[in-house]
Amino acid sequence: MTRYKFNRMELAGSLGDLGTMLPLLIPLVVINGINATIALLLVGLFYMGAGLYYKIPVPVQPLKAVAIIAITGGLSASVIAASGFIMGILMLFLGATRLIDQVARVFSKPVIRGVQVALGILLFLKGVQFITDSKLFVADGAVATMGLPLNIIVGLAGLLIATLLLTNRKFPAAIVLVTFGLLVGLALKTPDFTLGPQISSPQMPTAADIQAAFVLLVLPQIPVTLSNAVISTSDLSKKYFKGKGSRASPRALSSSIGFANLAAGTLGGMPVCHGAGGMAAHYRFGARTGGANLMIGGIFLAVALIFGSSAVSVLGIIPLSILGVLLVFTGVQMVKLATDIKGRSDFIVASTVVGLALLTSMTIAFMAGLILYYSIKRWSPWLSG
Repeated sequence: MTRYKFNRMELAGSLGDLGTMLPLLIPLVVINGINATIALLLVGLFYMGAGLYYKIPVPVQPLKAVAIIAITGGLSASVIAASGFIMGILMLFLGATRLIDQVARVFSKPVIRGVQVALGILLFLKGVQFITDSKLFVADGAVATMGLPLNIIVGLAGLLIATLLLTNRKFPAAIVLVTFGLLVGLALKTPDFTLGPQISSPQMPTAADIQAAFVLLVLPQIPVTLSNAVISTSDLSKKYFKGKGSRASPRALSSSIGFANLAAGTLGGMPVCHGAGGMAAHYRFGARTGGANLMIGGIFLAVALIFGSSAVSVLGIIPLSILGVLLVFTGVQMVKLATDIKGRSDFIVASTVVGLALLTSMTIAFMAGLILYYSIKRWSPWLSG
């Protein structure tokens, strides 16, 4: 059986997670001063490495808590790099010592499903926010037409395209959707096509950078990485790909995240991880093999080396609402995972995790879910019926 496929569906699936990547990558470059060439180059290499090793479409995503806190707080590129370096050491330690396997055994199925469904709802809501935003592009202001922000009109057209073509193998939804978005973007703005990479010397984090990164960025990120990027992604790989997904074990995922973040921290790139939402996105839009990783990785490498000095301008021509459509369909795919929840106790635990994740944070949600699961298991066995 062919391990890698390079066809329309794999290409379409490879584009499925752009809705998560670009809205965080672009502000990290514009606001925080991350080197675009290094960030894109490492993302491309990490994507390709994951495809070659796992042989299934394992995603590459920004460390979301790190990215969001860094963007909203205006933290420096050196602090962000320090967070990647710390996360790299931590995840490699968990993988090398097999402690991550012990952590994975504690995570029960209803807690994992609760995290996945909560993430799906959050992705769906974020997608709706992107579609209804007055801004047409991530880095630009509003463009109005026909009495409505043009972004909404483009988003509604994108939703129609994705709905009609979602199962079409001749004209895969993600390819048509992203092509439509690029044509709209090119019609309304001319990106800066300056050729060549963005050249800069990476700055090693100082002791102050490392201290700030650990307190501000790493501590909030650790629970999300363990629950979503490692445990949940490993679970989803087996659910979608059966035996072919067995290589994506918690130990392997922890180790690959570790190596990638050591590189990002050392070279000043963007801290990255895997993620269940990204895997759902690739799968939803047609990816089934590591060929999808090789294709999207190649795209990122090409943009890094050819348009690195104008990468934000080039990537930024995809309308915000088109990225939102990708998130909406990914969110729906994630919510569908709850269909295998059976029994009163599992339903209560999963629902509790979802509710707390939406009202508080993912960290509080999965900690409370674990406590509730083991409390019910010990003291309320009648709920398992």
